[in-house]
Amino acid sequence: MAEPKPVVALTGLEGRDNPYPGVAIARALRAARQDRVRIIGFAYDPTLTGNFRSDLFDAVYLTPLPGAPAATLKKRIFEIHDQDPIDVFLPALDSELAIFSMHREEFTKRGIQMSVPSPEAIKARYKQRLPGFAEKHGIFTPETEVVTSPDNFWDQEAWSFPCYLKGPLADAIKVENLAEAVAGFHRLVSRWGYPVLAQKTVNGEEFDICALAQSGRSLASICIKKTVLNDAGKAIGAEVVDTPGALAAAEKVISALDWDGPLEVELVRESSSGRYFLLEVNARFPAWIGASPGLGLNLPDLALSLALGEDRATPAAARVGARFLRTSKTTISRVEDLGRLLSAGAMQLSSMDL
Repeated sequence: MAEPKPVVALTGLEGRDNPYPGVAIARALRAARQDRVRIIGFAYDPTLTGNFRSDLFDAVYLTPLPGAPAATLKKRIFEIHDQDPIDVFLPALDSELAIFSMHREEFTKRGIQMSVPSPEAIKARYKQRLPGFAEKHGIFTPETEVVTSPDNFWDQEAWSFPCYLKGPLADAIKVENLAEAVAGFHRLVSRWGYPVLAQKTVNGEEFDICALAQSGRSLASICIKKTVLNDAGKAIGAEVVDTPGALAAAEKVISALDWDGPLEVELVRESSSGRYFLLEVNARFPAWIGASPGLGLNLPDLALSLALGEDRATPAAARVGARFLRTSKTTISRVEDLGRLLSAGAMQLSSMDL
C-alpha cells in the first residue's frame, strides 16, 4: 500500500511582471518530490497565472483577499481543509503573514502545520519600524523617513536624488527626480496604501540571503549577489557567493528577530566603507527560490520536511558560483477552466484536459 502523500497549501500564485513566490515554491517542491506530494494553491483572483499550472499544482481554490477580515479568511481555508485535508501551509505573501501568525495555534489544532514567525518578529521588520529595530541592535541601515507630502518632502536639505520609495508591505521604486518621486508616491499609495517611505541610496554591491530559521538561528541559507536587474530594480539574475560578512550580517538580523521560518534578508555592502547595510527583511521565501534546487540547496523542501517532522541529513551548502537567470513561461489553458474556477471556487488541475 502506497504511503499517503503530504498535502501542502501555498499562496502567492501570481507570476507576471513582479512575481510572487508561490509558483516558485511549488516548482522547488515538485523538483524534490515529483508526484509524491499534493500541492494545492490558494488564489485570491481567478486570473493569477499559477492557477493554471497543472505541472505544479494539483488543485486551486479561490480564497478572500489577504486584506479580508481574519474570520472570513480562516472560514474559507477551514472549509477547504474539510474537503481537501492540508498537512502543511506555507504562506507566501507579506500582506497575510501577520494574520496567519496570530492564528497559528488554531491552525495547529486543526492539524495544519505552518512555518511562520511570531507576530512580534513580523512587526519588528515592518519597513517603517526597521530603522528603530536596526539602531536598537547595532545594525547599519540607510536613512529612512516617512514621506508626508511628495510635493515638498525633497525640499529638505538632507534629502536629494536618487533615492528609493517603498510601500508599507512591498515594492520599491528608484526615483531620479521630483517628477518621478511624485508619480512613484501616488503609484505606491494606490497599490499598497500608507505610509510611503523614502530611503537613501547606499552605493555598493547588493546581496540577498534566503534562510530557513528556527528560534533565531539559521538552519540553512543561500547567499546570492545580484547580477542582472529588471527595469523595476528586481533581481532576475544572480550568482551564489561565499561572502562571510554578508552571512554574518544576516545572522545578526535573524538572531535579533528570534525568527522562525523562511525569510530573505536584503543587504548592500557599501563600497567606501565595506560595511553591510540592511535594506529590508522579507518574511517569506523570495520569488527566485524556484532556482534553489539547481543551486544545490532546496530550501522549500527542507521547510516541508521540518514541518512534517521528517528525518533529514544536514543540508548541503549551495554551490558557490552557480548562477540563475529568470525566464517567463507561457501557460495554455481553456476558457472553460476559468469559468469552472469562477463558478465553483475550486478546480482540480490534475483532471484538466487541454
